[in-house]
Amino acid sequence: MLVVLCLAAQAAPRAQAAAGIVEIRVYTLHPGTRDQFHARFVRDSLPLLRRARIDVVAFGPSLHDTDSYYLMRHFPSREARDVAEATFYDSPEWRDGPRAAVMAAIVTYTTAVIAVDVPTLKGLRAMAHPSPAAAIADDLAALTRLNDDYIESVRRSDVARFREILASDFLCTLADGRLIDRDEFLANAAAPTTAHGLEVHDVNVRVLGDTAIVHAATTFTHPDGRPGRGRYTDIWARRDGRWVAVAAQFMRQ
Repeated sequence: MLVVLCLAAQAAPRAQAAAGIVEIRVYTLHPGTRDQFHARFVRDSLPLLRRARIDVVAFGPSLHDTDSYYLMRHFPSREARDVAEATFYDSPEWRDGPRAAVMAAIVTYTTAVIAVDVPTLKGLRAMAHPSPAAAIADDLAALTRLNDDYIESVRRSDVARFREILASDFLCTLADGRLIDRDEFLANAAAPTTAHGLEVHDVNVRVLGDTAIVHAATTFTHPDGRPGRGRYTDIWARRDGRWVAVAAQFMRQ
């Protein structure tokens, strides 16, 4: 991070075309929470920032230790930054949404604001756009975690988590062939599962641009003690910068 700050600060005076300012925040997080912090930022905070039209230049784990995280945001001026951030941090979407969980993970943070030229801004922005191979690897990791969350939500009848990861237009095809919408799925999910000891096998995640398909097999025990098995297919879509489940289909024997 210090190298980035120095390079950016040195580049700004040579600017041929001013690009405004970049605010760089470096967070020190509670030990062992950075992965969850990153997942929450991508899932919850980033879509809110984008909807508020705040230009997120780059973000992610810092390389210098295991408990630091950075966020870069671009503004046309210091005055525009003050207005945009005051509006965002006072919004109900932030205060009643991810604020409490985000703040609980942060021990402290520092802020630097620097003037940048257009080439410097482009270089910093490139940090938020990894190579195609790295981007796919990140998507695969995120979708694998979401698949784990989905199954754990089935085991625990965790309706709250399902509300977070299911799209508003989510549809599910049940084992008996019925097609249900999100509300009916959530109502069903609230009841304890009859698939005791549910385990997942042979998970296959395929990323197809902004759509992903997850195939997997399951084993479980029926209420009467008989062994059971099944398969499911989930379809995920990237919306507002995060993955949400848009469809599911499963069968059980």
